[in-house]
Amino acid sequence: MSALSKLGIDASLVTTAESIERADKIVLPPSLSYRRMLGFLRDRQLVAPLLKAIDDNRPVLGIGGGLNVLFDMSYEDQQHTGLGVVHGRVSRFEFGQHPAARHFFVPHQGWNQVHWAIDCPLFEGLESGEYFYFDHCVHPEPLDSRHVAAKSNHGIDFASAVTQNRTFGTVFLPERSDSAGATVLRNFAEL
Repeated sequence: MSALSKLGIDASLVTTAESIERADKIVLPPSLSYRRMLGFLRDRQLVAPLLKAIDDNRPVLGIGGGLNVLFDMSYEDQQHTGLGVVHGRVSRFEFGQHPAARHFFVPHQGWNQVHWAIDCPLFEGLESGEYFYFDHCVHPEPLDSRHVAAKSNHGIDFASAVTQNRTFGTVFLPERSDSAGATVLRNFAEL
């Protein structure tokens, strides 16, 4: 929320079903784990109002773990069933036995390039290949490649941004990505 406030975007913390029902746009923030984020949403009975907001075509932005819970399934620490908004799974990085694999570490932390896969309103005013900040151990794998908005590489190519209707998600952390991240947040706020 502080990143949005710094940009002059009016935002408030949503912790009740009623506040989700009144929200024009929803940001699912980064989370330390898929299981914790799902637990938070389920314990506070926020799943049904969130899914209704998505069905009503209200803009939703999932960041990091907030993106991951939108998928059907995660294999982050164990197998967990997600919200099923975007069909696919969230998987740990597997580099295999390739000799270059020793150069790639998990978690993937730091700056990396993001290349657009499709035209997405989050990236308006930015050039493909911009650098964004990452801090993650898993990556989303949408079943439908048309939902991949951007890709990055960390030993393997992976979806670093996802879009489906007016639901968006980024693996990278816009709030830690300087001016490029601020542009993504502004673009989302203006939807």
